[in-house]
Amino acid sequence: MQFTDGTWTFETEEIEAAVMNPQREGEERDMLNAFARYAYYRYKQIRDCVNPRKCKYMWIDKVREQLKSPAKVRRVCTLLNITEEEVHYIVAFVKKYLKYVK
Repeated sequence: MQFTDGTWTFETEEIEAAVMNPQREGEERDMLNAFARYAYYRYKQIRDCVNPRKCKYMWIDKVREQLKSPAKVRRVCTLLNITEEEVHYIVAFVKKYLKYVK
């Protein structure tokens, strides 16, 4: 799967390889940092789309629970113009690799 954010194009295979490599250097590190920023930005958008109460913060497990509903996933896909695969990949990446998101 491929993600595009401005001038960056991210391949999921490259992202997974970079995450597994403990000694990232140069361009690989920059790519992973850029994707982490992009994934967090998109995650916040996804969270805001499924959150029924905008004034109340949602934990990531609650976001994942909301995304079990096909109607909510379709709504997110329509509003953000992304595919279901992208939605689930981004949420899974954020849950697994971004430690500051609970």
